[in-house]
Amino acid sequence: MRTQQIVVIGAGPYGLSIAAHLRHAGVEPYVIGRPMGFWKHNMPGKMLLRSRHEASNIAAPQKHLSLEAYQKSIRRRFDEPLPIEDFIDYGVWFHKQVVPRLDARDVHNVANNGSGFEITFEDGEKLHAESVVLALGIGLFAQRPEQFAGIPPALASHSSEFSNLTQYGGKRVAVIGRGQSALEYAAILHEHNADVQILTRSAMVDFLPFAWRKHLFRRLTPGPLRPLSWRILPPTDLGDIRTARKMADPVKFRRQSPEVQQALLKDVTTPRGAYWLPSRLQGVPVKTGVSVTNVERAGDTLKLTLSDGATDQVHLVVLATGYKIDISKYHILDDSLKQAIRKTPDGYPVLATNLQTSVKGLYMAGVVAEKILGPTLRFVTGTSNAGPRLAAALTGKAVH
Repeated sequence: MRTQQIVVIGAGPYGLSIAAHLRHAGVEPYVIGRPMGFWKHNMPGKMLLRSRHEASNIAAPQKHLSLEAYQKSIRRRFDEPLPIEDFIDYGVWFHKQVVPRLDARDVHNVANNGSGFEITFEDGEKLHAESVVLALGIGLFAQRPEQFAGIPPALASHSSEFSNLTQYGGKRVAVIGRGQSALEYAAILHEHNADVQILTRSAMVDFLPFAWRKHLFRRLTPGPLRPLSWRILPPTDLGDIRTARKMADPVKFRRQSPEVQQALLKDVTTPRGAYWLPSRLQGVPVKTGVSVTNVERAGDTLKLTLSDGATDQVHLVVLATGYKIDISKYHILDDSLKQAIRKTPDGYPVLATNLQTSVKGLYMAGVVAEKILGPTLRFVTGTSNAGPRLAAALTGKAVH
């Protein structure tokens, strides 16, 4: 059985960023995954990132790996907001610079064998790892309302399961939810000539205003003033002048009371759409204050019964119903290993500040770490907090 010192499972922004930090610290990690796989196959074309350019960097100690550096290398300026196709291209380029020869096989099982970890691939080959970092993303935690249990994905799918919305032109589609995914998917469907409507339990749909003060502040603090600008208002695109530094800095975040920490986490997950969506949603009906109480299959359509007594016949339901962290859904972990990992009552792993779990040598990065390092870990911008801490923990070298 081959042995590797550090194995990173996941090749999205977090896995790639961790690999860059480890290489900078002098350690060559073994990375398993398909580069930017979730972004390529689970998000639709024409999608735009809500985060601004400065919050969309895949963090690395090497300055030539920034989003700005990539634009210079291809001699093209990206639009703002950033199209998903450009971000995916950036991630693939990043992967080729950092770990051009990763292992794209699926992992079947990860078990603790006493002296480290035994990783079994889909083809039966096994690999021994002294340490394992899980950077598996948010996709496994998609919430699917119980009313849609048993309904085939062709008729009702979570928003994280779509890569092509062009095929629904002329079809009647219901989008359930009121957050960024719900509103943007509805806009894209509408632009592809689908007959789409939005259904939400809330009394209203809310949009974030254009942050003109932050935009002006950045314009007035260019070049050599930019580090000072970022210290005053961190480049995470989260929070406001009162909360941004608490969200961006894990040390400041942990100094807050549990109630304040919870409020900061809730602020970034409150369902709201980006400022550039209202114009794209003109003509899309929004039905507020309703929920789906019953779902019946009728051939190649669904009959939805709503809480106000109304019914609707649709060809597709997009479940933009968010995510709920539950690491028991990490199906690649052996049952005994799952049981050995300490968890919070709401499904998060109990992590040290270096992102190590209660199992020595097993680390987790991404949204599962938001309770210990703060809300940036839910977004790409959080790679700047995860990568240095993991590299320092795994190599014993401080990484800035």
